[in-house]
Amino acid sequence: MAARATPTRTPASAGAAELRLIRAVPAKGTPIVAAIDESSASRGVVETAVKLAAELNASLVFVYVRRGPPGFLGRPFFQRSLTAKMTRARRSVDRALRVAAQAGVDAEGEILEGAPRKRILQLASDRDARLIVVGSRRRRFSRSVSCGVLRAAEGPLVVARSSRPLLGDVR
Repeated sequence: MAARATPTRTPASAGAAELRLIRAVPAKGTPIVAAIDESSASRGVVETAVKLAAELNASLVFVYVRRGPPGFLGRPFFQRSLTAKMTRARRSVDRALRVAAQAGVDAEGEILEGAPRKRILQLASDRDARLIVVGSRRRRFSRSVSCGVLRAAEGPLVVARSSRPLLGDVR
């Protein structure tokens, strides 16, 4: 976040200038990062992120974080598992990019491997994101990625929930 300040002179301080903060303005070009996966909760993330990007005139980065397949599977099974996970990841990112394109929002997609909470926060930090959008699956007894991101995020975060189908979602 960049802050815009203007120097002003006050009558009481004849000659001395003071800086008064007008408002905090995000630096132009900083994107909104939206974490997606193949779940129904991603529909709300995509919808919310696209609306926010359009309103804030910001670019959008959709990030899909997958955990790698276990190495003990052996070569053919490992490759089959990896191929299936990458196909699902590409499909999810492509759907999100289609919705952003329909809304006229500049967007790009990233597919990363690792622990979702850490990788989402790392990408947001690397891109100097103005906002992070994650989904909620309403899990009660297990740890969720959205709770982990919420606890560790340094900037603003939106937790989106969806009950409607995604625009342009064709299965």
